[in-house]
Amino acid sequence: MRDGQTVMVGARAFDVLCTLVDHAGQLVTKKQLFDQVWPGLVVEENNLQVHVSSLRRILGADSIATVPGRGYRFTLRMNEAPPAPALVPVVPAADQRAHRRTIAVLPFVDLNADPEQEYFSDGLAEDIISHLTRSPWLLVVSRNSSFAYRKSQAGNRAVGEALGARYLVLGTVRKAGNMLRMTAELVDTTTSETLWSDRYDRPLTDMFALQAEISAQIVSAIEPVYLHSEEKVAAEVPNQSLEHWDLLMRARWHFWRTTPDHVLQAQALLARALEIKPNDSPTLALLAFTHLAKIWGAWAEDPRATVAEANRLALVAVRNDERDAFAHFTLGTALSCAGQMEAAIAEMECALGLYPQASAAAGELGRLLVFSGRTEEAEEYILQAIDASPHDPHLSLWIRSRAIGCFIEGRHADAVRYAREATAKRADWYFNHLLMAACLSEVGDDAGAKDSLAKALGGRGYNLQAIMFGHPFVKNEHREKFLSALRKAGWAA
Repeated sequence: MRDGQTVMVGARAFDVLCTLVDHAGQLVTKKQLFDQVWPGLVVEENNLQVHVSSLRRILGADSIATVPGRGYRFTLRMNEAPPAPALVPVVPAADQRAHRRTIAVLPFVDLNADPEQEYFSDGLAEDIISHLTRSPWLLVVSRNSSFAYRKSQAGNRAVGEALGARYLVLGTVRKAGNMLRMTAELVDTTTSETLWSDRYDRPLTDMFALQAEISAQIVSAIEPVYLHSEEKVAAEVPNQSLEHWDLLMRARWHFWRTTPDHVLQAQALLARALEIKPNDSPTLALLAFTHLAKIWGAWAEDPRATVAEANRLALVAVRNDERDAFAHFTLGTALSCAGQMEAAIAEMECALGLYPQASAAAGELGRLLVFSGRTEEAEEYILQAIDASPHDPHLSLWIRSRAIGCFIEGRHADAVRYAREATAKRADWYFNHLLMAACLSEVGDDAGAKDSLAKALGGRGYNLQAIMFGHPFVKNEHREKFLSALRKAGWAA
């Protein structure tokens, strides 16, 4: 409060203040402030100076000392500083565009109200924040800002507005005997809708290992749900009002519908997005995937040139941001279509190193290992992806990879089961029917194999080249077994 009035402070300025107060009387370097307030972002130094100046106007010119060339020091004694409720963070007009894609993780509530256990619930939220900041898609509110709303009586909408975040991650922790129950949910503060929720029951063993396991599972589940929500929101934005993020999300919405018309619309939207941000890695990477979609759908006019263009775009995306896990994931996928399997696997491993919770990368690594004949290793990554992200749009692909692994190993009944499950989830993906035909052929269901093959072809030219682009078997015997099964079903190259 100042003269009895609430002082309104921007969310970023509030983060700066929290960081300085946490180290009151000590030097806080500019790098520390940038890392804490703008994690993973490149920000001009002038932005920091603006927020420090605004805080000095509120707290007094001598409240924050400049240490020339190094950083700042908070000089007020704590009993001189305004009480915590005096500063109410709000979203400045300049940050309104970021509001839609921003997510905040609030401290998990300890339902036992045991101060000695609070470290676990806080640590769980902190781990989730740390993991989420590695995602190329999300803007994440800093810990200091989010934790200021511990035990807040304000509603989710008010907290979201104050933090400049449309999405909130909320959770609880409860101990009962030798068991620990944790719940988590993702809430859209604009609509008050719970987009996702889950419960985790675990025995009380190694608390830190438990914290790491659960936080990783929560993050893996959140990202695809968040992206699905943003795709739906972007689809409803008037065409003339689309900005870069809207264009990117609407392009994703079209991409996942996979038909030629939708893929071409995605390409057009991405071209507009690149006019706004020419070097944006996620945009370039998704554009690369639209070219690969033409290959997988067998409607590319020049398949080799299309694969080459996908590889070029993915490589540019990696060069523009070598720490973008999605860019490395895209490059790995493109390289596999170009027959460079070892390099593809290396890129996928790099993506997982940058963002271990990237379920899409884990699932794709499993697929590449299957086609390399390393089926036991593949199974581990595929199950990791399925367990961690059961709502992911890639789910059908992961189950399909299990079917191919079983097919290679000669476990044809299991192959049919998984192929049927993958096809049920995405019956519009023609290559699922192609695999179904091969699997049914191997178990002697000739009528079913012919029917699945007819659905797969569907007027499309699945010649040998098209099939091999989407099924990059490394070993000749695996490739020949697959092609032989298709021939028995009636396919002719």
